[in-house]
Amino acid sequence: MKMREALVVGLLLLAASVLGAPRLFAVDDPQNHVIELLAAGQPAVGVWTGAIPATRIAKVLATSDADFIVADMEHDIYDFQALHRFLLEVADFHGRYRTEPRPAPGVLVKLAHRGAWDPRYEISEAMRVGPAVGVWVPIVESGAEAARIVSAFGQAEQPGFEGVNVSKQGGHTGVSPLWPVNPQGRLMVVVMIETEEGVRHAEEIVSTPGVAAVHVVHLSEADNDKILKLCQAHHVVAAIDATPADVKARVTAGWRLISLGWDFDMLQKQLRDSLKATRTAIGK
Repeated sequence: MKMREALVVGLLLLAASVLGAPRLFAVDDPQNHVIELLAAGQPAVGVWTGAIPATRIAKVLATSDADFIVADMEHDIYDFQALHRFLLEVADFHGRYRTEPRPAPGVLVKLAHRGAWDPRYEISEAMRVGPAVGVWVPIVESGAEAARIVSAFGQAEQPGFEGVNVSKQGGHTGVSPLWPVNPQGRLMVVVMIETEEGVRHAEEIVSTPGVAAVHVVHLSEADNDKILKLCQAHHVVAAIDATPADVKARVTAGWRLISLGWDFDMLQKQLRDSLKATRTAIGK
């Protein structure tokens, strides 16, 4: 009887740890290594994934040398349960299978909502489901949109975080959990400028308090340079896509949050190159 009671208690505790509301991570959590790099002026290098439900992809990413992972929810059916599993798997696989003493990649959730679609509910739900270090918001086109995104982390929106431990991140104390507006904050808001409208309002977007980084995509090099200069003037991290061939030039220019692209592109290239080398070796 005692053994059965102990087993039941153990199962209940396990269920509570898995199903209970996750907390926003505290200052000393290793999952926030990406912010530590950026705060020190160093580049952070990461990869994007859309394979949120794929456990083996989570294992590959968790045990990689990536500083961050962008979990893209924009281009598939939105599934909070799949996101929940992915976030927990990244932390679990890194702890179980990574042999070198390296912090786990920080996971930023790329929202399905665009900046103009009022993504505050989605932000609060995404931050509930697991150990994400922030959000990555597509198609932000005005300072008002950026401010609304940031407001999801402020006291006015705290009911959205009800049940989540934000005591060390500000929360009801009125202190923002966001870096760099709070130097001790451990969460990030990354906004994407990818349209002409966004470029026209770039300065008001970049200067919005609480925005940690601005990611440029689909823009001309002239517009990229304009936004880079604005980021540097307002002490905001400049984010851009890069390849191993051009990443040194990007970092030298001042870009700090570097995305190497999609995991499936990298897997596809590695598979293609391996097959080509194999067929060459056997003469086929």
